[in-house]
Amino acid sequence: MRIRIYAAILLVFLTILVTGLFYTQIIMYERYKTMSEENRLKIVPLMAPRGTIFDMRGHPMVKDVLSFDLSVVYGSIKDKERLVSILSKALDVPRDEMDKAIKKSRFRPYAPYVVYQDIGIEKAIHIEESMSDLPGVILDVSASRRYLYGACAGNLIGYIGLLNKPEFERLKPYGYRIDDLVGRAGVEQYYDEYLRGKHGGKQVEVDHKGRESATLGYLEPVPGKDLYLTIDLELQQYCELLMEGKRGAIVALDPNTGAVRAMVSSPGYDPGIFVDRSRRNEIRPLMKDKEYPMINRAVAGAYPPGSVFKSVVAVAALESGKIKLNTTFNCDGSMRMGKRVFHCWKETGHGPQVIQDALKNSCNVFFWNTGLTLGVDILAEYAGRFGVGQRTGIDLPGEVEGLLPSKEWKQKNMKEQWYKGETMNYSVGQGYLLCTPIQVARMMSVFANGGYMIKPYIVEKIEDMDVNTPEKIRLGISERTLSAVREGLNRVVNDRRGTGIKARQESFEVAGKTGTSQTGKKKNHGWFAGFAPFDHAALTVVVFDEYGGRGGYYAAETAGKVFSKAHELGIL
Repeated sequence: MRIRIYAAILLVFLTILVTGLFYTQIIMYERYKTMSEENRLKIVPLMAPRGTIFDMRGHPMVKDVLSFDLSVVYGSIKDKERLVSILSKALDVPRDEMDKAIKKSRFRPYAPYVVYQDIGIEKAIHIEESMSDLPGVILDVSASRRYLYGACAGNLIGYIGLLNKPEFERLKPYGYRIDDLVGRAGVEQYYDEYLRGKHGGKQVEVDHKGRESATLGYLEPVPGKDLYLTIDLELQQYCELLMEGKRGAIVALDPNTGAVRAMVSSPGYDPGIFVDRSRRNEIRPLMKDKEYPMINRAVAGAYPPGSVFKSVVAVAALESGKIKLNTTFNCDGSMRMGKRVFHCWKETGHGPQVIQDALKNSCNVFFWNTGLTLGVDILAEYAGRFGVGQRTGIDLPGEVEGLLPSKEWKQKNMKEQWYKGETMNYSVGQGYLLCTPIQVARMMSVFANGGYMIKPYIVEKIEDMDVNTPEKIRLGISERTLSAVREGLNRVVNDRRGTGIKARQESFEVAGKTGTSQTGKKKNHGWFAGFAPFDHAALTVVVFDEYGGRGGYYAAETAGKVFSKAHELGIL
């Protein structure tokens, strides 16, 4: 009887054992096989270096450099206290900081965890020599972004940063990884898909503790493509120097092609703080800076253009036939509209003015009368033709439209009718009218290149492929009108009483227009927009001096210096 009981129990155990074996070996075979392979094999990503960014002469401005990174595998460390002591001395960092850094790796005990990035080749060599005595320590070589000229062109070039979760969900189908660095502003953002390259990887065999034991496959990463900007680095550096301590922008571009030779937004920032871990404490103050250094004022700042806009009003008046070249308005220093008296900038008045004198003197009374003769509809039509209220389409993110006011716009947005006093403000570039410096540069280029609207651009080539061919649209301005306005712009700079005489050069002729736009605060904005050489223009320069006062002073003088430097560099 007892034997039978033992046999029954044995039979039950055997049945359970056989059933279990059948279940795991036959029914769950594929699943456990896959899990086993996944535990044995591991894919290690190899990040592609981003492309280099060059200026128009082939000088590198941004590039990836080799970075020596120190990692630890926490589970392989034999003596943590000893390791902390050795590494803190080798890297010259406080012991408690090193201890804290290594402790973070304990959450992934059998995978490499980067403790310090870019430790430098000398420290890397020193640690490499002691590697056999440092179990758990790994040295990796990766690519690190370098902004070679610091804050120079920072707003133009932009910076890179890690993807956030919503971005990753959106970009995952295009091959992005959660730990990818992507362009966050400027050229880095606009051309990210070309700069980022294609990641590679290697398939490795690991042991039961996750340690690599063999490499089974290798896919070479494909570096990002190199970009060649239209920017002249030396001119850019010079313009940055001119704007040091100022707020505003400088735009210098070829009026015949739209190629931007320099673009400064001041104050600016150094993109390097976003990739250098030792400078992370600089990011938060930058974000909170009330001077808004991360806004590219050249394309994302919209301001009343002031008297620079009078050149457009002059075209509208002559082309529409509302005034003629000999039409005269007398300036006695002021003009009454209803109960309000508008004052010209020259209190004693300019006397009788025709259009070219009015441009030279920037006479408000002449243009107030002209604006009233035209009416707001014609003003808005011609402002639109010159690109006001429209993005230029420059290859940079964040460009704003500015504002093209009209009767319809005011009724729709403010539920009010249009008043004649507003037309007067419109005709001297004030009131609701808002332009970006890049729009003003495009506007002035029409007078420089013989009547064409151009599309500004920053990147000339990706590798050896031209990506931005010049786009020019003829505005249809008559030769007679164009010639008359150009002559007026010439007098602004070259007549001894012209408002832009500070931009004058001895070796070539500059033409342009000054502007002073009221802000409602103590100080006005100063503008100068001009081109040179007068007969075959090769460069348009716009200087915007935020709260800098009258455009005939700092803005015109600065533009003159930019023209002079560009001449020295052979750009014009």
